[in-house]
Amino acid sequence: MGDDERLNVHISIQKGFSFPPLQKCNRCCSPAKFHCPFCLPAFFKPTKHSRLRLHLENHLRRAFFIGVKCVICVSEYTVHRCGLECRSQPHFHCLYCAATLIRKRDFTHHIPFCQNSHKSRVSQLKSPDTENIQTKALVSSSVSPGDLSSSGMEVSDETEDVNIIPDSDDQEASSSPLVAPIFGKCDQAVQTYMEKPQDCDEYYFMNLVKMFKKLSPQKKAGVRMKIERLLFEAEFE
Repeated sequence: MGDDERLNVHISIQKGFSFPPLQKCNRCCSPAKFHCPFCLPAFFKPTKHSRLRLHLENHLRRAFFIGVKCVICVSEYTVHRCGLECRSQPHFHCLYCAATLIRKRDFTHHIPFCQNSHKSRVSQLKSPDTENIQTKALVSSSVSPGDLSSSGMEVSDETEDVNIIPDSDDQEASSSPLVAPIFGKCDQAVQTYMEKPQDCDEYYFMNLVKMFKKLSPQKKAGVRMKIERLLFEAEFE
């Protein structure tokens, strides 16, 4: 199964530069007219075919283009601005998750992070035995307790930027009586009591929380004020 088949694609996301099939509406229009596949009648009134084609060209000019690299081909997706009943305002649907974003600037920042997470999940499915081999190598190697504590701290620092969430089964398999990395109280609080993220946005903010907990009290106060100001400004945009 290719990457394209695993993507849950919304109707506003089309392969290449194509559009959904256009059909006349005989149910609510008299005489029969064409509806925009991306907009409600409140945003764009049903009209004749030529005017609808002009409207779809405007959709294409305001669309967002994504290149998806597969094993045997390179396919592009066009994300049109959606005006359906998903939200009260026109928005964009993410190709890899259920997120919807109103501003194109936010969508531009969201897509690369979500795309990398999708590639990581696909690579994990293709090579499920990689982590088991690494675990066996760690158990068989003879390391002193002092080296274990220092190497455990180095691994925790380097894996903060990796966009991969290990499953609970893999975590249980990697933990053994012989290898028990020692973490600080702050790391234990972050890694043990934080719930597993449900989507890419939640995982992104969980990493921000980890970084926030490592700051000094003076820096925390300044960062907290900046976050509150940004959220307050974004609410009224």
